[in-house]
Amino acid sequence: MEIERDGKTGEIMLGQKQYILNMLKTYGMEDCKPTNVPLDAGHQVACLSNCKRADCKAYQSIIGALMYLSLVARPDITHSVVKLAQMNKDPHVEHMTAAKNILRYLKFSINLKLLFRASGTSLEAYADADWGGNKVDRKSFSGFVFYLGGCTIAWQSKKQTIVALSSTEAEYVSISNAAREAVYLNRILRELEFDRAVSVKLNVDNQGAMKLASNAVVNGRSKHIDIKYHHIRDLVQKGEVLLEYCPTNDMLADVLTKNLSRTKFENFVKRLNLM
Repeated sequence: MEIERDGKTGEIMLGQKQYILNMLKTYGMEDCKPTNVPLDAGHQVACLSNCKRADCKAYQSIIGALMYLSLVARPDITHSVVKLAQMNKDPHVEHMTAAKNILRYLKFSINLKLLFRASGTSLEAYADADWGGNKVDRKSFSGFVFYLGGCTIAWQSKKQTIVALSSTEAEYVSISNAAREAVYLNRILRELEFDRAVSVKLNVDNQGAMKLASNAVVNGRSKHIDIKYHHIRDLVQKGEVLLEYCPTNDMLADVLTKNLSRTKFENFVKRLNLM
């Protein structure tokens, strides 16, 4: 891990260029052709007919190395890595090709670093879901990203454990997961006596999910939702989480729920403070 600090402004840059170079050398990708996105828009891990099995240990090795990188300093590859990690037990040739495509993207973006600079803003988050994003089991992907002082400090991309019956339900599960992280981060800030440990603003792009989180009325469309997801209502009532509507085009967590086109992807990468 490389850490650079500007002595005048106090800005900190966090990167892992040498780690990426070592990865490319280890997996024989030093001379590979770079690409500008981790995976193509709409990429699916569904197996094609008559596909061939790949070396399981080699595949797991690449995914493990990519997972570490995505958790430390590269939220831009997190969703792609999580998607491919589903095939760890039974990888096929096309999955290995996709994993190497992420390595090709890392060669293209090897100089990207996570920027931390003071901006004076409080803790806020973006939460989103891609309803039925997995074409095999029709489960949705959830994603969230947290900012503190305008800097990216926490992020997650994860396939939901349930099959959501509507986009509202998928979004509701997503904001419930983000709310748990919000409580955890806010508690740390309070222990540190951070003066901005107040209500966490949670940006959501589904008004149905927002109303469901604010209204405890049970109806036919929501009565099947597991009680563990309804804790978001309690957090909203207590004022620990403040839900705000965010237009879909500005939903930063979109990059953590699906693979995007180059233009949208590059825009969100900049907003993640990867410079």
